[in-house]
Amino acid sequence: MSKIVIDVSAYNGVVDWKKVKAAGVDAAILKVIRKDLLPDKRFEANWEGCEKAGMALAGVYNYSYATSVAKAIQDAQKVLDILNGRKIKVWLDVEDACLKGKGKTLIAIINAYGEVINAAGYEFGVYTGLSFYNSYIKPWAGYLKHGFWVARYPSTTAKTVKQLPAVTKQPAICHTLEGWQWSSAGIVPGISGRVDLNIWYGKIPAKEPVGCQYPVPERVIYIPKIGPKMSGNDIKWVQHHLIRLGFLPEYYTDSNGKKKSNIDGIYGTKTRNAVLAAQKHYGIREDGVVGAATRLVIQFN
Repeated sequence: MSKIVIDVSAYNGVVDWKKVKAAGVDAAILKVIRKDLLPDKRFEANWEGCEKAGMALAGVYNYSYATSVAKAIQDAQKVLDILNGRKIKVWLDVEDACLKGKGKTLIAIINAYGEVINAAGYEFGVYTGLSFYNSYIKPWAGYLKHGFWVARYPSTTAKTVKQLPAVTKQPAICHTLEGWQWSSAGIVPGISGRVDLNIWYGKIPAKEPVGCQYPVPERVIYIPKIGPKMSGNDIKWVQHHLIRLGFLPEYYTDSNGKKKSNIDGIYGTKTRNAVLAAQKHYGIREDGVVGAATRLVIQFN
């Protein structure tokens, strides 16, 4: 059975946790650390307030600015120092602009942070927004085994804990979905101003939307002048991103009137023309060849 969870930081000011619990909130996630690696100004007060009110905790979170593995390890250790043995799930918040376009480095950062947390006997998970996930995490999905807490806002209007979103708006990701942050405009008694609202599932198995299972190409892809056309799952990766960006239709109708997917894993004329259109749009060399520059452009836009 799902639960209603809020996440708070010093930004939310002084929280009356008894009123929050009485309003129907089942658990909370607390910001634990600041950018300067000092504890969030309200962390200890919020922890104590939750304990006194009998409010369950679904974790603590660290908004990350770590752009290297070394910095991620340092940050994880600081979080452990602040927790000082208090066992709780630690969520790494990866959404900042400094983390965009890091490719496999971002995956290494997440894994290194998680290893430090797990080695100390704590559970670990990753928070991000659905757009960030699709652009910067999903292409490397196979390199991460952690559970995710994902933000996707069907509406920006103010909501109460009883105004739940349609399940059809739930984020579809390649990993286990533990929580869905569905509003940043929650109205909850005991908190002045708006607060983030989450539906907590525990663990929902990965839905594996199209693109999760395809590897990032490690070869240059083109149409040979002689010989068979290139084929494989890495070309399906290219086709998936061309569809996502609008350069290739998702389906076509064959000569028998049947609807078929354009993700067929064959680098033919249709896919090459879509690559040319993408190259022209993003201002890179128009040669129909999927090399390093084209791969990066279609992956991170």
